[in-house]
Amino acid sequence: MTKKLYSIGRQVTLLTLIPLLIIAICLEAFFLHSRFSDLDQGLLERGKLIARQLASSSEYGVFSNNHGFLKNIANGVLQQADVRELVILNAASETLIEAKFVSEGNLSQAKLANDGINGEVNLLTPIRESKDTLWIYQPIVPAQVALDEFDAKPAIHQIGAVIVAMNKENTNNLKTQILWFTVIATGLFLLFSIYLVYLASRSITYPILALNDAVLKIGKGNLNTRVAISTRIGELSSLAHGINDMTGQLQQERSILQQRIDDATHALREKQEAAEHSSQDKSRFLAVASHDLRQPMHALGLYIAELRCKVFSKEQQYLVGQVERSAEALSSLMNALLDISKLDAGAVVAQKQRCDVATMLNEVASNHQMLAGLKNIRLAVRTCSGYVISDPVLLQRVLMNLVSNAIRYTSSNGCVLIACRKRGQQLLIEVRDNGIGISKADQANIFREFFQLAQPQLDTTKGLGLGLSIVDRLVKLLGHHLELRSAPGKGTVFALCVPFVPDTAEKSTTDNSPDIKPLIVAESAQGGESSQLFGKRILVVDDDALILESTAAILSSWGCIVSSAASLDDVQKMLSEGLEWDLVVSDYQLGSDNTGVEVIDTVCRILVTTIPSILISGNTSPALIKLAGVSGHHLLHKPVKPAKLRSLVLHLINENVYQNTDV
Repeated sequence: MTKKLYSIGRQVTLLTLIPLLIIAICLEAFFLHSRFSDLDQGLLERGKLIARQLASSSEYGVFSNNHGFLKNIANGVLQQADVRELVILNAASETLIEAKFVSEGNLSQAKLANDGINGEVNLLTPIRESKDTLWIYQPIVPAQVALDEFDAKPAIHQIGAVIVAMNKENTNNLKTQILWFTVIATGLFLLFSIYLVYLASRSITYPILALNDAVLKIGKGNLNTRVAISTRIGELSSLAHGINDMTGQLQQERSILQQRIDDATHALREKQEAAEHSSQDKSRFLAVASHDLRQPMHALGLYIAELRCKVFSKEQQYLVGQVERSAEALSSLMNALLDISKLDAGAVVAQKQRCDVATMLNEVASNHQMLAGLKNIRLAVRTCSGYVISDPVLLQRVLMNLVSNAIRYTSSNGCVLIACRKRGQQLLIEVRDNGIGISKADQANIFREFFQLAQPQLDTTKGLGLGLSIVDRLVKLLGHHLELRSAPGKGTVFALCVPFVPDTAEKSTTDNSPDIKPLIVAESAQGGESSQLFGKRILVVDDDALILESTAAILSSWGCIVSSAASLDDVQKMLSEGLEWDLVVSDYQLGSDNTGVEVIDTVCRILVTTIPSILISGNTSPALIKLAGVSGHHLLHKPVKPAKLRSLVLHLINENVYQNTDV
């Protein structure tokens, strides 16, 4: 409604008609007022003239008191148009002749007017008026003739008066006719004016509306729109041509821009496809490089451990120790670089599920108790009941790196606290320390690769500067939030915000989450006497001759009886010869056909017993970890430290002996 009210046609019509209507009303009012005044003045003048003539004619009759004479005069006057009534009075204001009916009120008005004269002539004619009647009072004064110009002016005495009542009906009817004629004429004039305005405004509004519709269509992207109007108004015609020219230019520019966008999109698609191919090639390269680099590092570690057992002088032990530390640094650097490369390439996929918070935090603390004890640092844990939604392997890796970093930068006799607290629907897992702290300037750099606090050069004794870089990538991959609060000399707090599930929620009975305990046991197992492994029969399977030889050599140096096999066929041949083993150590990927899981399953099936087993692999993907957990095999990642391998072997053999004895 508002839109129509303020349309161009209505605006033009109103702007034209309102001034015209005001002028017409003013002129009509002036004309009517002037005409009505003329009619009233004409009636008054006629009444005065009749009253003067009647007064002059009645002078003799009033003076002689001749009623018959006055009656004849009155009847003659009544024949005049618009004369309704008349009264002739004597000097005492007594009625001599009364023609027609005059009410007492009217007569009293006439008498009151006459009473004010007091016998002297009043040259002003008294007039009374009502809605329908006009009363005119005219005194009767005898004519006086001066006999001598030197005579004093004689006194004039009124001998009577006449009252004439004029009827206003004809005048009022004429006024009504004039009024109606004026209103009708004005209405016709306005209607005709409206029609003319409509015809005139249509030549403006129609082109403007056409221009408006065209602009709206152009605004919606329809650049094929053209304005086709025929008007004699030069400005509108120029505007229409301008809009058409502008639309054509826009259409041309859009075609050029669309072509550029298509070209850019095509180039971007090609670059994206090239990047995807590059990423896939990089992922394949990382998978191959991870396996191929871990193989010799794993063999190198085993050979170094065997070499340590065969040298006895301090100088030789020192050299072996230096070689071992260099190999460990190289192994750690390689693992970190491969992990970062996999995360950047998107080769790691998070497998989120419910994780027991208390179990995970206790295991993280257990894995670092020995490292904290070496620096005389108190490592405390404050857990809470419940579950978090995350990938258990990747989340544990984040916490392990944070705790290791806290111990590394905390001085002796310090304290590291692992705690958790609820924050709404989230659980805040905090790693607190009272170490050297981090300045505001360094807080933006600690997640960069190879960055160490207060170290002008990289110091491998305090890590490689990659732990927090891996933490940052893992946190983003998991979709969690990591907060940092620290100040120099006041310690550091890393707070990890993880979705929380209360302990009251029932855990699904079909939870197929991987059991990470075997990996953690392998990470935490330490020590064990070689004498306890003496005579234990162990099957070692690996398709790499160097790895197979080094693993067999280190196990033999611990007193084990080792059977070496390069494939599943070799294992089946040994089984056919009646060989049995207390433990199986197998590489996961055996060529392109078989896996270590198939080897272990084959041994257990043929020997009709469950044999402890260890899978060793250079593949660190969560899928392999989950597979190992589901199948019940213990998994170690290459390169494996000899002490870790010895600890796990001893643990599994002792556990198996205990179970068999108990049975």
